Amino acid sequence: MKLNLRQVIWCFLFKIKYVRILIFYNLERYKQKLRSLDNLNLDKNSIVFDFGANNGVVSQYLFDRYSCTIHLFEPHPYCHEVLKNIFQNNNKIKIYNSAISDTSEDKKLFCTSQTKDIKNMSMTEVSSLEKRKNNISQENFRITKCISIDEFINKFNFIDFIKIDIEGHEYKILPSLIKNIDKINLIFCEMHGETHREEFREDFEFWDKKLINLKTTKFKYW
Repeated sequence: MKLNLRQVIWCFLFKIKYVRILIFYNLERYKQKLRSLDNLNLDKNSIVFDFGANNGVVSQYLFDRYSCTIHLFEPHPYCHEVLKNIFQNNNKIKIYNSAISDTSEDKKLFCTSQTKDIKNMSMTEVSSLEKRKNNISQENFRITKCISIDEFINKFNFIDFIKIDIEGHEYKILPSLIKNIDKINLIFCEMHGETHREEFREDFEFWDKKLINLKTTKFKYW
């Protein structure tokens, strides 16, 4: 993917990890989220999944603290370019320009309604596999590769930590996560419909009840 000038500048700035973390750490919402990662039971031998890696701030934060192996999934074309630049010399960071999903079929990645040309997307703009998300355009999309959550989890004996922020698509992969919960130590998941995104309210209420026994041990809303 060829980057325009704006994207090149952002890519340069975000390649400087402390600039990247400082920008997000000074936003109260992200400060709280990053602080919640400070006392995880992880080390250099841990396996971590970052589903919806965006600009890599969370993965950078985790790696700086624990030196763990991290698998990053990011279908957004521009964010993927940024991630490749940031982590190009880190052999413990594995980057997939794919979405994690319930199947391995290619799917439409819908983008924010403000973006006229997907080539000009910025990392702050929203993309989602869920066309019902009310801040995306159903006409503005690209076809993206998906990797089945079941197939990917089956490659590992144990996963120490999973962070999920996939813009409403979490409800498609939750059944597989619950099925494989014995080989997962801890999951942090942003649940659309909990405090925002009313279009996902019914999904959240359904899964909130199903997860009640896991919320104090292996599953935390993030």
